[in-house]
Amino acid sequence: MNSAYEVVALIALGMGLVFWGTDRASPTSRSLALCLGLLGVAIYANAQVIEYSLEVPLPGWARAVGLLDAAVFIAGCEWGLRVAKTVRDAEHDQRRDHLIRIAQALSLVYALLVAVQPELRYHELAIAMRERRLPPPGTLMFAVPSLLAGALVLTAGLRLLRRRPDQAEQVRIFAALAAMPVLTVALVLPARIAPLALALGELIFLYGALRYYMILGARGMFMSQFLSPQVAQLVRERGLRHAMARKRTEVAIVCCDIRRFTAYAQAHSPEQVMQLLRAYYAAVAAAAQEYGGTVKDLAGDGALILIGAPVEYADRNARAIGLARRLQACVRPGLKRFSPELGLGVGVASGTVAVGIVGEGGRYEYMAVGPAVNLASRLCDKAADGEIHIDEPTLAGSGEALPTRRRRRYVRGIGLLVPTYVLEDES
Repeated sequence: MNSAYEVVALIALGMGLVFWGTDRASPTSRSLALCLGLLGVAIYANAQVIEYSLEVPLPGWARAVGLLDAAVFIAGCEWGLRVAKTVRDAEHDQRRDHLIRIAQALSLVYALLVAVQPELRYHELAIAMRERRLPPPGTLMFAVPSLLAGALVLTAGLRLLRRRPDQAEQVRIFAALAAMPVLTVALVLPARIAPLALALGELIFLYGALRYYMILGARGMFMSQFLSPQVAQLVRERGLRHAMARKRTEVAIVCCDIRRFTAYAQAHSPEQVMQLLRAYYAAVAAAAQEYGGTVKDLAGDGALILIGAPVEYADRNARAIGLARRLQACVRPGLKRFSPELGLGVGVASGTVAVGIVGEGGRYEYMAVGPAVNLASRLCDKAADGEIHIDEPTLAGSGEALPTRRRRRYVRGIGLLVPTYVLEDES
């Protein structure tokens, strides 16, 4: 056997193992790993057929090689369909999905033709290449479904790119679309140069794969600090853009703020203030992750945490109150170690908000807009050190019977009497 084919087959298998081993939590990476693994097997099988292509009759197993080729194509299409699910509104593009299904059917037609006429597919084509002449017209029946399937997938891929898929997946789509023609042409090239074309196609896709993991790595560093593990899982499964899509949803909001921070900052060096904020942010992020919260803002001495977006929770109100109590129980003592004068106030509210990514030019932010966000912030402002101020809907929705003091007060920016409840420090 030509050792060059063995090398390119091993490269494809290795790439499949890399995607499976490093990102198997992602449905897109699992399907892509299957596609690359099958590609390695198909390259090896086609190389075996080439060894016997000048002999007639061909071995019986040669009839099944076309099925391997079709399996590679079908698995690649399934990867594309899974990528489409990560794109906001793209799942409604039925025409694109139909194009891919038709392309998969055409690949099965190709496999059937190879099973029926393996000598025409391999032997006659090999003779024509050896004699440097055009292959018999009958070989067109193998080229037509393959070319049509490739054209349909290319069209579907371009439609998907217009929907602006997740940035990491977009890189892999571009690489796949660029590599596909090269890999397809390699099937009809002479045996002495076909491995080079196969290797070139794999290198094109490998470049896209490396860029994919660089993006995921940078994204993972960010998410590990500010987003809950549930959000990170959602991003892996559905993509960042889908996870952060704009929508209206029910959330609970927890705001916390350091008391007497301004006086501390004026009395201490900037390095000491930075050390305090670093420890404070880390403690807030750890508590938020425990309750499935998403840290939306860390600004100065304040923090705003969403529970219910991007990941929805039926028990979001109970989680929010639990998080507020954890902040007072764990974060507040940490502040006291820096200075006994420091303290923590917490406000909790819930309601319908609009959430999603806003921004342009490479500067984006995950926003939450609605009266509940403003109310949580105002309640936090009212809370003294050690206090948790909760609005009435949140407390009622939590199902918890907690010792509270009920108040009715005017809240700045709302202009109405707002019933609130105060949970005092239990330590």
